[in-house]
Amino acid sequence: MAQFKKYTLALVFLSQLLLQNTGCQKEYSCESCDSTIILIDSLILPPPPLVIYDFPQCDLCKPGDGITLSHWNFKSGNSFFCGLIGDAGLSPDKTAFTFFGPSACSIDTGLVMTIYLPIAFDTDKYNVTTTKIAFFYYDHFGPRDIFLSLPEKLFTVNIVSYIKSTGIVTGTFRGIVFKPNGDTTFVDQGNFIVNLK
Repeated sequence: MAQFKKYTLALVFLSQLLLQNTGCQKEYSCESCDSTIILIDSLILPPPPLVIYDFPQCDLCKPGDGITLSHWNFKSGNSFFCGLIGDAGLSPDKTAFTFFGPSACSIDTGLVMTIYLPIAFDTDKYNVTTTKIAFFYYDHFGPRDIFLSLPEKLFTVNIVSYIKSTGIVTGTFRGIVFKPNGDTTFVDQGNFIVNLK
């Protein structure tokens, strides 16, 4: 029993000694150094890696190609996106319309746009501009949309023409969108031709 107390006492003494001599502060000492110079820690961490997601090039989407009925396209950075408009509709009061459709390069991604108009589209209209837009470039398998417009950043649609007899709307768009990580990017040179009938 005396032996047990002896080892216990030694263990307590050693743990107290170790706890007193540990610390996180770095100590600088130099007998012949100028004490007015502030020493800076010499540990320099490399910058975090820059992650750039570049969309693969797709032969079906080329910036020089024109836009045709029931199609959309836009550019972001060096990437060009395009696709088919699968469905579209005009609201009953004719002050908003939505269209959507998959990307030509991936059936898992696509575009959805809802455009709120400042005037009713009850007659032919030309050069109507609005900033009330819901723009989504979605990914069926991602946790969030690839690009998403939000009201706090400017996104503009210009309706070049709406012809009531045919229901065809031709428009352009551009603006700031959010990426899944919260960063912003710019969507530019956007075009669509959609039939609202």
